[in-house]
Amino acid sequence: MENASHTPLAAPTHHPFGELLIDYATGALSQAESMLIAVHLDFCQECRGLAATAQATGGALLDAIAPLQLPPAAFQRTLQAIDAAPNSIESVIRSAPTFALKWPAVLRDHLAARPLGGWRKLPAGFRALRVPFKDPSSRVWIMNAPGGRGPLRHGHVADEWTVVLEGGFTDETGTYAAGDFAFMGSGDEHTMVAEEGEGCICVLLVREQPRYLTLVGKLLAPLLRL
Repeated sequence: MENASHTPLAAPTHHPFGELLIDYATGALSQAESMLIAVHLDFCQECRGLAATAQATGGALLDAIAPLQLPPAAFQRTLQAIDAAPNSIESVIRSAPTFALKWPAVLRDHLAARPLGGWRKLPAGFRALRVPFKDPSSRVWIMNAPGGRGPLRHGHVADEWTVVLEGGFTDETGTYAAGDFAFMGSGDEHTMVAEEGEGCICVLLVREQPRYLTLVGKLLAPLLRL
């Protein structure tokens, strides 16, 4: 696990569930899910400690298990697979986009190593950028919301994870600032409003499109799909 490289003015007050930290520490999450947790950990010393404890506990359990005998050719096959892997050094050293330079390294480096599309313009001044993953079902977006605005009231039909990168937002569950982790589950409804002035930039993992609850939202839904 990487050491934190970003030190916010205040420690996050909204955190992932303990089960998510355990799943992260044991490698049970998808690449996209792991990234969202890792971004939060970059801001949050408390959760880094919990994840480290979970990793240490898992390591101790593995040490107690008798080792398995591998086939004689396993090592040779591993070396052959490494030799056959495509050379990705050029993509790794590609410079990160300037807008991401202050963001946690795990996200910044991911963006630097992959070709990015352009920012997508959404109604009311919102902008969204798709974060690419090999798995096309991993729908992760960077969302830039102007100050004092937010998505129209909506409900969720599947869970959605959000980590604030800059600025913040408020909804019925509280106020979220840089590093805070927001979890919305199936059936949850809320109205988000970005912080006045600075607005809000966040990274979010989308499972399914939300269900807009206002007439305007229902009419604009085709333009708001992520």
